[in-house]
This record gives sequence, structure tokens and C-alpha cells, in this order.
Amino acid sequence: MDRLNLSRKLSSLKPIDTPKIKFEQYQTDIKTAVSFLFFINSIVGLKSMKVADLGCGNGILGIGAALLGAEKVDMYDIDPKTVEIASDNVNALNLTECASFCADFFDVHGNYDVVLSNPPFGFQTNFSIETFLEKAYEMSKNVFVLYKHNNFAESLAEKKGFKIYELGDIRLKRTARFHKKEAVDLPICIVYRTSND
Repeated sequence: MDRLNLSRKLSSLKPIDTPKIKFEQYQTDIKTAVSFLFFINSIVGLKSMKVADLGCGNGILGIGAALLGAEKVDMYDIDPKTVEIASDNVNALNLTECASFCADFFDVHGNYDVVLSNPPFGFQTNFSIETFLEKAYEMSKNVFVLYKHNNFAESLAEKKGFKIYELGDIRLKRTARFHKKEAVDLPICIVYRTSND
């Protein structure tokens, strides 16, 4: 599937209608999702892979992986309502290789060919990206995580043996009353490590 067709399929997905601030739920935009998935595909490939999407939201990344040929995709999120939306999106596209589960990703166990995620950036929570990367790497030797691009991300990646790929900006839309702007563009990167590293 090419970028245009993947974009069209992903744009049909139902979004999270009432994002919860405590979980830092924000929608991964189509451009970012497609760029992220094609990057993964170029590095390790997704065809016939067993994939885990940790913190799946509406399922955009996991569903995208399935559309790019993943054999099995398990999508996890801590919010039951979000898992329901992801499941609705899977069913709408008749993707039998995808399933969504309600679970904190730190409680998820299993071995996967690829782990991918757009986790919280730590704006509203005490989310630890360092602990998250360790957990993801326990599950797979091919880990790809979207994260805010800054000096901390660079030093953490170096410390943990991960690489950084600058992806550009992600557009975060206003999801709470206290947000002053309708949208903010935030520089992001892919923090990744593969079995070839």
C-alpha cells in the first residue's frame, strides 16, 4: 500500500471524541502516522510481523501496521472507552489480524517482532519515557517510539542504546479548556532500536 492509500484509509478512522487529559490523549495526525509507519517499514518491514501498539488511542498506528501487511497486531490502551473506539475502527475496516485490549502497557507481556507507540510526552503526567523504553525493549528487539524532540530525548537515546530520527512536527490540537491555542506544532522524533543495532 502506498502513502496516499494508507492516508485515505487512516483518515476514515473514528477519533477519540472526548480525550482525557490524565492520559494525555491526543490524536496522532495522519501525516505523522504515515511517516512513522513508512519509516518502520523501511527499517525492519511490517509484512508478516507480530506487532504491539502500546497506548493505541483510536488505533491509528496499529491499524496502519496491519494495512502495511503485519500478520498480527495487538493494540493496548489503559482507557476502556479508547479501546472501544479502536475496536470499532478495526471492525469498520474488517481487519481480522487486529485486536484491542484494555491494559496498562506496563502490565503487558509477550514477545513481538515490533513494538511501536506514540506514548504520553509527560506534559500532564509523571510518565517515564526511560522506563517505557526499557519495558518496550523487553517485549521486542525492534522498538519504535514517537517522542518530543529535545536534548533529553537525545541524551536518553544515547544512554539506552537507541537512535534518533527527526520526523518534523506533530500538530497537537486543543483538547482541554486550559489550552490557550487551537493547535501547537511540536518537534518530534522517532526513538528506535532494532535487532540489527
